[in-house]
Amino acid sequence: MLSIAFSLVACATLRAPGVVPQQSPNDDYQYRLVELDNQMQVLLISDPDTPKAAAALDVLVGSGDNPEGRAGLAHFLEHMLFLGTDKYPEPAEYEEYITEHGGSRNAYTSFEHTNYFFDVNADHLPEALDRFAQFFIAPRFDAQYVEREMNAVQAEYQMGLKSDPRRGLDVLQEVMNPEHPFSQFSVGSLETLADRPDAPIRDDLLRFYQKHYSANAMRLVVMGKQSLNELQDLVTPIFSEVPNRDYQAQEIEVPLFSEGSLPLLVKVKPQATLRQLEISFPVPDYRQRYQAQPLSYLGNLVGHEGEGSLLSQLKTEGLAESLSAGSGLAWRGGALFSLNVALTERGVQDYDRVLQLVFAYLDMLREEGPQQWLYEEQSQLSALRFRFKEAREPINYVSAVANRMHYYAMQDVLQGPYLMTDYDPALLQDLLANVVAENAVVTLHDQSVQTNQLSQYYEVPYAKHKLELEQLNASRSSTVEADLHLPAPNDFIAEDVSLVKLDKPVPATPQPFVQGARQTLWFLQDDEFRLPKGATYVNFRSPLVGQTAQQSAAAGLYTAMLKDAVNEFAYPALLAGLNFDLYKHAQGISLRISGYNDRQALLLERLLAAVQAPEFEQARFMNIRADMIRGLQNSVAKRPSSQVIDRLREALLYGEWGEQALIEALQDMTLPELERYAAEFWSTATAESLIYGNYSRSVVDEVAASVGVLLSDKPAPALPALQVLRLAEGESLQYAVEVPHDDSVIAWYLQGNGDTWRDRAATALSAQVIKSGFFQQLRTEQQLGYVVAAIPWSQLDVPGLLLLIQSSNTSAPEVASAIDQFMKAVPAVISAEQFERHQKALLHDITRPDKNLWERAEFFWQSIAKKQYDFAGRERLAAAVEELSLEDWQAYYQQVFLDQPHSLQVVAPGRWQSLPAVAVEPLRDAADIKQGHAVYTVQ
Repeated sequence: MLSIAFSLVACATLRAPGVVPQQSPNDDYQYRLVELDNQMQVLLISDPDTPKAAAALDVLVGSGDNPEGRAGLAHFLEHMLFLGTDKYPEPAEYEEYITEHGGSRNAYTSFEHTNYFFDVNADHLPEALDRFAQFFIAPRFDAQYVEREMNAVQAEYQMGLKSDPRRGLDVLQEVMNPEHPFSQFSVGSLETLADRPDAPIRDDLLRFYQKHYSANAMRLVVMGKQSLNELQDLVTPIFSEVPNRDYQAQEIEVPLFSEGSLPLLVKVKPQATLRQLEISFPVPDYRQRYQAQPLSYLGNLVGHEGEGSLLSQLKTEGLAESLSAGSGLAWRGGALFSLNVALTERGVQDYDRVLQLVFAYLDMLREEGPQQWLYEEQSQLSALRFRFKEAREPINYVSAVANRMHYYAMQDVLQGPYLMTDYDPALLQDLLANVVAENAVVTLHDQSVQTNQLSQYYEVPYAKHKLELEQLNASRSSTVEADLHLPAPNDFIAEDVSLVKLDKPVPATPQPFVQGARQTLWFLQDDEFRLPKGATYVNFRSPLVGQTAQQSAAAGLYTAMLKDAVNEFAYPALLAGLNFDLYKHAQGISLRISGYNDRQALLLERLLAAVQAPEFEQARFMNIRADMIRGLQNSVAKRPSSQVIDRLREALLYGEWGEQALIEALQDMTLPELERYAAEFWSTATAESLIYGNYSRSVVDEVAASVGVLLSDKPAPALPALQVLRLAEGESLQYAVEVPHDDSVIAWYLQGNGDTWRDRAATALSAQVIKSGFFQQLRTEQQLGYVVAAIPWSQLDVPGLLLLIQSSNTSAPEVASAIDQFMKAVPAVISAEQFERHQKALLHDITRPDKNLWERAEFFWQSIAKKQYDFAGRERLAAAVEELSLEDWQAYYQQVFLDQPHSLQVVAPGRWQSLPAVAVEPLRDAADIKQGHAVYTVQ
């Protein structure tokens, strides 16, 4: 049994006072692994400089452990643990403490795991940790919140009814072996969680908790500024109280698919215009062999995008747009190796040909056999990633490590995901023997498929058939295989990882080294993080972007064509840790290159050469255009709250266009028109660049010369300013939008009084003050919906608040009334002590140091884009926050957000088809809102 095997390894090691796991040379944290008397395994992380402390506890129990007839129980239990304990009985206590001290908290339930995590300003770790620990010592499971939180689970279930990923999973679970735990519905609903005469849900909840929530099945990670000894003294007495019930997870011996059911073909009718082919193969559970990483080796080859790859051939034949491959699902006893292929229209019609190519590629891998040189190349890249591993957000880091502690020997909990040192050709051959057509589950998603069944929980139309192999096998000929081959050696792997000599002195901020009519270039060496990496960002601006929907569509399609044209040669760079992106923005097109600087010059040279002389093919143009149109059409399948926020953004930002306008522009566009647009774009373009990282001064001239080749030597045309809708004092607009979903949604935008630093500070502080109570009152207490959030929502530095609720049980007028009542009550309930805590929390967040080189690069780049050339935006905002007294804030909040609000309410009425009452006629189009309206101009 996997879990027992790892437990034996770990326990034998951890009886010492503490174990230090193998860590990256670039990681300056201190670590210690200890085992408490109750057999809970704990990783302590000390970082004296961390502004945020964090903790995560992962329980080896998930939806796969739900008792029969109680689908969703593990997920429901995760919800309930947040709602009061014997020591801290108030359900809002944990949430309020974390929020008031600059933190956040969350949890997730997967098939095998339930993972709880939080962060908090570092000084407040002891108190936060004590509240957190009580979840696992003495939760209350108050009966009143049992009923209320069932409604939250129901809302989460209903929110996913039109989500194609969840709908696809529902079908997959239905065609699985019903005796396998993964076949169970995992989210839960009012029906599955309802009281029964012989089994009230609270009793089942308690039984499940008392069986599975055992210290020996838990892994805890705590990160703080305290020393390791101090952390151990803090953690030990608290978490030693967690009961050890000696729970042992059992191996799942039944197969995922019933004997004789494979190969299987499933056809699914999606909600969106989704054209997708999934090919999955049940394989053994290789997690014990993490030093060999057989699934990573295979996924790297099947998912390769370079010359000779499966995707290259699919694109050549016009069958597919993208492909991914790897292990997505694993359980104690097995796993799935899966390919996901995004099909073209032709690919849907000829999906048999796609399957022929997939199986032919796998045949080729079997014939070639395991390749040690390819394995060693992947191993080299993994070792580089671990050697130069960078700091992550503490909350994400502790959550990930707590999860992996169940699967790696204790000395490997940090380096385990990066280990690839055990080349085992027999193991790889065993894996390849499992990925054969006879063992495949093929799922075709397309609206044209014929179906004859509905899935139980999401009512998805589908059909299942035996996959006929005779025709597929007949067509896997040598002609097909001749076009498929192993990738060439990767030319982009960094060899020189030395650090450049620093200039003396190194400035604190980037300096403009090139300043011309058409080109500006900022440069700064990194003297803090000292990695053999760097970021080169280039922003090409033109007046021919964003003024019309046609321009926006053309710029987006042009960048997509360029990315497609360079993909085959750039993909190996991506594998080698050289990231690049090319994307449209409000004023032009941006190119970003980041990663190891050793091969950046080669990549930049080849990318710019492709930009200078692209060779676009009509067939690729047609497929990429169709893919973009399909993506825009699929906006109706997004979460309703996301669709409403998109409409809000369109109403506020000039240069933003709705999906339908962009679809129409794309449908009318031809390749010659796109090429003419590209020529006009470059004739009017200017460039602003940032080079930051491990670079010598000479790189400035090289990049400037390369970029300059793309630019005209004629005078640069004027660039239109960016504009944001300016709501007047007391102006209250309502924008009614149609979203094809039963839920009601309100996105209530309250703009600040202006765009001064004081306005930004007061608005950000308002968001900090209200966000915890907004969630607690409107979600936990009133159960208005699953999506409930109050967040700061600045647009181009124009400050604003966003109050968002998506409700499956309450009409939009009632939701709006509840929001209004909450907002009016805020000033009176905030004490001076609470205000001070919120103010400190916000200041802490604003002044938090950058964790890594990329965060620093992003700050510099955004400052340059905003023309904040002294790079002092954080200091100015922090000073403005610090200057606000409680009385100042109350007066601002009362005047700007209550008495004379600058208000835009975007509403999707859902099945109730009713809107909140407003003084003016609701608007139905974003263009009508912006027409002739006052604006903020952003240069």
